[in-house]
Amino acid sequence: MNKRLLLTLLAFTIYTVVSAQELGTYQKLDIGINGIGMSLEVPVSEKIVIEPYIGVGPSYDLNGNGDALADKIDWHWALLEPSFHGAVYGKFLYNRSSRAEKGKSLLFNSGNFIGAKVKYISKSLSDPQFYSNTLLFNLNWGGQRNIGKHWAYSYSVGIGYGRNLDQSYGLFYPAFDIKITYVLPFFSKGSK
Repeated sequence: MNKRLLLTLLAFTIYTVVSAQELGTYQKLDIGINGIGMSLEVPVSEKIVIEPYIGVGPSYDLNGNGDALADKIDWHWALLEPSFHGAVYGKFLYNRSSRAEKGKSLLFNSGNFIGAKVKYISKSLSDPQFYSNTLLFNLNWGGQRNIGKHWAYSYSVGIGYGRNLDQSYGLFYPAFDIKITYVLPFFSKGSK
């Protein structure tokens, strides 16, 4: 099969799947305890969205001394020590039908979710010798809700595993997030 035809069919299939969903596609500006950035929430099925994200936020330093009780994860949120963050977040939205039956808003993919996130954090952009390149894996439960026509908030709690990519060291930690989002009105496509 011709490569061009195959790419065209793939693009058409992706467009058809995304445009046929009840969930919406939203470009967002986010600010929260884990930094500031931009994300794009895209439905991939009737109840699942994928959310790639880029931004800046706290620098991380995973330390270990061989004693599991004393091991720790340090994160530093300082305006002069930010790091580049890149992530992909998958969310399974499980209660949208019951929200609709109760007359609650579904705007901006509002609902509760079970999520999985993979996040890369670079060394500090201003002080790279102190902080490590870090990879975080989170499994969590959370929710997202709209606040009016252009704003939303989300929260999540769960468990994470952090990996120091510079020293080949990792540990488990409690994962949590809360953020406020401005949904860009000129690119978004979704149900009300």
